[in-house]
Amino acid sequence: MEIEPRNCCVCGVKIPTERIEAIPDTLVCVACSRRMGGEYQLEISVSGTGKAGSLKKTGQEVSVRRVPKRWH
Repeated sequence: MEIEPRNCCVCGVKIPTERIEAIPDTLVCVACSRRMGGEYQLEISVSGTGKAGSLKKTGQEVSVRRVPKRWH
Protein backbone atom coordinates (compact mmCIF):
# COMPACT_ATOMS: atom_id res chain seq x y z
CA MET A 1 0.00 0.00 0.00
CA GLU A 2 1.31 3.43 -0.95
CA ILE A 3 1.74 5.88 1.94
CA GLU A 4 0.13 9.25 1.21
CA PRO A 5 2.42 12.04 2.45
CA ARG A 6 0.76 14.69 4.61
CA ASN A 7 1.59 17.71 6.71
CA CYS A 8 1.03 18.22 10.43
CA CYS A 9 -2.34 19.86 11.13
CA VAL A 10 -0.77 21.97 13.90
CA CYS A 11 2.55 23.29 12.57
CA GLY A 12 2.43 22.35 8.87
CA VAL A 13 5.70 20.34 8.85
CA LYS A 14 5.76 17.17 6.72
CA ILE A 15 4.98 14.08 8.84
CA PRO A 16 7.70 11.42 8.34
CA THR A 17 6.63 8.34 6.37
CA GLU A 18 7.78 6.09 9.23
CA ARG A 19 5.32 7.79 11.61
CA ILE A 20 2.45 7.41 9.15
CA GLU A 21 3.33 3.72 8.71
CA ALA A 22 3.33 3.22 12.50
CA ILE A 23 0.19 5.32 13.16
CA PRO A 24 -1.80 5.47 9.88
CA ASP A 25 -4.46 7.86 11.22
CA THR A 26 -1.99 10.37 12.70
CA LEU A 27 -2.55 14.03 11.90
CA VAL A 28 0.36 15.61 13.77
CA CYS A 29 4.17 15.36 13.73
CA VAL A 30 6.20 13.88 16.58
CA ALA A 31 7.17 17.29 17.99
CA CYS A 32 3.56 18.52 18.17
CA SER A 33 2.42 15.18 19.61
CA ARG A 34 5.00 15.56 22.40
CA ARG A 35 3.89 19.14 23.11
CA MET A 36 0.26 17.99 23.28
CA GLY A 37 1.11 15.10 25.60
CA GLY A 38 0.17 12.58 22.92
CA GLU A 39 -2.19 12.75 19.98
CA TYR A 40 -4.81 10.43 21.47
CA GLN A 41 -6.52 9.91 24.78
CA LEU A 42 -8.35 6.86 26.05
CA GLU A 43 -12.02 6.96 27.01
CA ILE A 44 -12.89 4.18 29.44
CA SER A 45 -16.41 3.26 30.44
CA VAL A 46 -17.44 0.69 33.03
CA SER A 47 -20.94 -0.71 33.28
CA GLY A 48 -22.50 -3.44 35.39
CA THR A 49 -24.08 -6.46 33.81
CA GLY A 50 -27.04 -8.39 35.14
CA LYS A 51 -30.54 -9.54 34.32
CA ALA A 52 -32.99 -6.93 33.12
CA GLY A 53 -34.84 -5.42 36.07
CA SER A 54 -32.50 -6.95 38.65
CA LEU A 55 -30.47 -4.84 41.05
CA LYS A 56 -27.91 -7.63 41.38
CA LYS A 57 -24.86 -7.06 39.22
CA THR A 58 -23.12 -10.20 38.01
CA GLY A 59 -20.06 -8.60 36.51
CA GLN A 60 -18.61 -5.53 34.95
CA GLU A 61 -18.14 -4.68 31.33
CA VAL A 62 -15.25 -2.39 30.46
CA SER A 63 -14.81 -0.70 27.10
CA VAL A 64 -11.87 1.40 25.95
CA ARG A 65 -11.87 3.79 23.00
CA ARG A 66 -8.93 5.71 21.56
CA VAL A 67 -10.01 9.20 20.55
CA PRO A 68 -7.97 12.03 19.09
CA LYS A 69 -7.23 14.98 21.36
CA ARG A 70 -8.54 18.35 20.25
CA TRP A 71 -5.77 20.82 19.53
CA HIS A 72 -7.79 23.71 18.13
